[in-house]
Amino acid sequence: MKAYDLGFGDSADKLAETPGGEPLTLDAPVRSGWIGSEGPAIDPATWPRGPVTGLPMMHALTLRLPADFQRRGSGFPAIAFFQGEGQFADATNPIEPDADSDDPVARDLVATRLHAQLQLLHDEIGGVFALIWLTEAEFAGGPVAPPADVRPPGSPVASDEGRNAWDDMHPTVGVWLAERTADPNIGIPPVEYEPNTRYQDPLTEDSGWNPWAEPLFGRSHLGGTAFPVQALPEGLTPYYLEIEEVAGMNFGGGNAQLDLESGVFDWSCG
Repeated sequence: MKAYDLGFGDSADKLAETPGGEPLTLDAPVRSGWIGSEGPAIDPATWPRGPVTGLPMMHALTLRLPADFQRRGSGFPAIAFFQGEGQFADATNPIEPDADSDDPVARDLVATRLHAQLQLLHDEIGGVFALIWLTEAEFAGGPVAPPADVRPPGSPVASDEGRNAWDDMHPTVGVWLAERTADPNIGIPPVEYEPNTRYQDPLTEDSGWNPWAEPLFGRSHLGGTAFPVQALPEGLTPYYLEIEEVAGMNFGGGNAQLDLESGVFDWSCG
């Protein structure tokens, strides 16, 4: 199998900077999706919602996957990733669908339903994310604006310290994929390094970078070497996405790992 780096920009020669500040250089990048507030062409009724706040989640990334990473088959060639409500959502008082409510969000929820390919992802501190596997039509029909804000003008923003499509708006920017070659861990499940494992540690014994690893640090990517800010989550397979903070996402200055085979999801702050 292969691994791939992600670049973000309006054109292949204007990609997001690396941690050192220099422009990211990818060999033969192919436009494969987008980041920003606009999402895929799913039925607006199925745009993922915070299970407590009822607010539509903030779209972060839509990506057409290389064939090896289409783990639900060729009928679902792409994914969309969303960040939703945060740890301070009041789970004791969730907003329920109610056509007669005085709350416009509760009335709005009456017409919503779960997308058939939705996977809700919960972090350890109570935040909620979402992954949707997309058909070709849902991918090709985007980018599409999120559901319209039904709250009265001047309503306060949400106080859960999460992300939602009405309070967190970001421009649409292209995502570019390019094959990663100089990585000894392509096709190997990432694990905490121990002697005699196939997975090679990106760090030297004195916690410096191995020469092959340093150029890879700080990149969003599919497969290959993981660079978790803290502990590496258990259960990752070679088919995972490691994503840095893009399009308004908040990982506390860290990054996240999302496995497209096992469903494992975790993030850690910097």
